Amino acid sequence: MQLVRMAKDELRGIPIDIKLRFVFWRAHFNGYEFCLLEAKKSENHASTDCLRLAKRLEELIYMPIVFLFQNLQFVERNRLIERGVYFIVSDKYAYLPFLIINTREVVQKKAEELSAVAQYILLYHLQVGSLNGASMTELEKKLPYTYVTISRAFKALDDLQLCKITKDENRNKRIYFDDEPRDIWGQVLPYLKSPIKRVVYCDSIKGDMSLVYGSITALSHYTHLNPDEVNTFVMDTKQFKAMQEEKAFENLNASEGNIRMEIWNYPPLLQDYADPLSLYLTLKDDKDPRVEKELETMIDRLW
Repeated sequence: MQLVRMAKDELRGIPIDIKLRFVFWRAHFNGYEFCLLEAKKSENHASTDCLRLAKRLEELIYMPIVFLFQNLQFVERNRLIERGVYFIVSDKYAYLPFLIINTREVVQKKAEELSAVAQYILLYHLQVGSLNGASMTELEKKLPYTYVTISRAFKALDDLQLCKITKDENRNKRIYFDDEPRDIWGQVLPYLKSPIKRVVYCDSIKGDMSLVYGSITALSHYTHLNPDEVNTFVMDTKQFKAMQEEKAFENLNASEGNIRMEIWNYPPLLQDYADPLSLYLTLKDDKDPRVEKELETMIDRLW
C-alpha cells in the first residue's frame, strides 16, 4: 500500500489536539484513496469515539478515515464494525468495505464562493494552459498546492457548476471546462475576488529573489498606460514571510515607501508580471477612467 505522510497545510482546520494524537497518512490502494490515522500513543478504541472522530475529519479532509491499530481485542473489533468504523489491525485484519462498495457518503455543505485555490485553478486554465482532463494527482505535480487542497477546490468548482468533475475507470476524479476561455471568464467573474490580502511598503529590497510586478506597474506593461513612480510587486504570504526572515525589506511599513507590495492569497501565476486576469481583479474598482479603459483593452487582447 502506498503511504504518503500528509503535510501541515493539508491538515489546515483540524484541531491541534487531534494532530498531536495522530500521524496522518494519505493512502492509495487499488485506485482508492483514504486517510489513515496512526495513533502516536496507546489509544482508547471506544467505537463511539472513533466514529465521532471519523465523521468530523471526513468533513474536513473529504476522504474516508481509516484507523490503524497495532492490536485490537475481539470485542473492540466487532463494535467498530457494528458502528461502521473503518480500520486496519497491523498486518492481521482490515475492515475496509469501501474498497468493495461505494465510499460512505459524507454530508457536506455546498460551497457558496470560490476558495483562493479554486480561483487559482480557474485562472491557470484560462491563461497558462488547459487543465481539461487533468486529475488531482496530475494537478498536484503542476500547481503549488497539495492533493487535499486541490480536492477541496474541485468540490467548490463543482458545487458552483463552474466545471464538470468525472471519474475515470480507475476512479480518479478529472476536471473539465466545456466552454471557450472568454465565455468561462464571463461566467465566473461574479465569483472571483481580488487576491490582495494586504498592502505594505518599503524603501528597498535586498537579495536576489525573483519578484513579480503588479498593479499599475504591470498594467503599463500590458497596455499604453504610463507607469507610476512607485513600482508595485506582488507575492504570496509564504514568499513575503521568507523575505521577512531574511531581512530583505528596508523600513517595512504600512503607509509609504519607494516600493509598494501587494500580499496575495495565492502565488503569482506568471513570472515577471502579474497575470492579466488577477491584475484585472486587483484594479477593477479603480475609478480612474484611464485605468478602466486599459483594463478592458488588456482583457480584449487575451482572446
